[in-house]
Amino acid sequence: MAMKIVPILLVLALCIFGGVPSPCLAQSEPPPAALGLIARSNGGWIGSSVAIEGATLYSGDMLKTQENGSLLVRIGALSFELQASSIGHVYRTPYGAILELNRGSVLYTTPGGQANLVVVASDIRVTPVLSLPDFGRVSIDGPCSVTVYSQRGQANVQAGSESHLVEEGKAYRVRPENEVAYRQYVSPDEVDYHSYHSHEPCDTPQVAKGHAPIAAGQSRFLIVTTAVVGTATGIAIWKALESPDRP
Repeated sequence: MAMKIVPILLVLALCIFGGVPSPCLAQSEPPPAALGLIARSNGGWIGSSVAIEGATLYSGDMLKTQENGSLLVRIGALSFELQASSIGHVYRTPYGAILELNRGSVLYTTPGGQANLVVVASDIRVTPVLSLPDFGRVSIDGPCSVTVYSQRGQANVQAGSESHLVEEGKAYRVRPENEVAYRQYVSPDEVDYHSYHSHEPCDTPQVAKGHAPIAAGQSRFLIVTTAVVGTATGIAIWKALESPDRP
């Protein structure tokens, strides 16, 4: 009996004191759970790998599209499509998922009353109203300009200390408080999220690129016509995002 115990004690000693890889350490970290999948890819990438239809998506993955490309992602009942020349990072959350849009544009759809998909762009946070199905578009037009369009449903938009409800069929151009430069990518829901990127105030003539600074009491939200954002987020794309035959 004593001879059987000795090898076990040696393995445990290696685990604790030796810093040697062993079965006891290998079993301590389960493989990450899948977050979603790639439903369609045209010039899309997951990190440094070409994205193919059916590929598994994990929390923290970087997604990007080439010029004229697109990438459709399913996360349960949630869907989003990165449009051409776009980059984003997607993360798991208790309420569903959060997409940090770093460049370009994204279309999104949420079912309402279930999981939710939040989009963060230049520290502007777009949260679809959970009680309603929502279909919309978020676009980074420049370092200090983001357009939010809710074609169907409603979305709450937070820009600094100011928030606004974007109603169905409305589009707003939003001026962030800061231009963002990333040092490291983490979920926008992390408590110390803002410590991973730098901020340059947008409300100066140099940063605003010719636009006057926002005066005290002036809103960061400017309503624009849907023709400016292109209503063709479009019925065809909406149907593709919500298709009951989706993978």
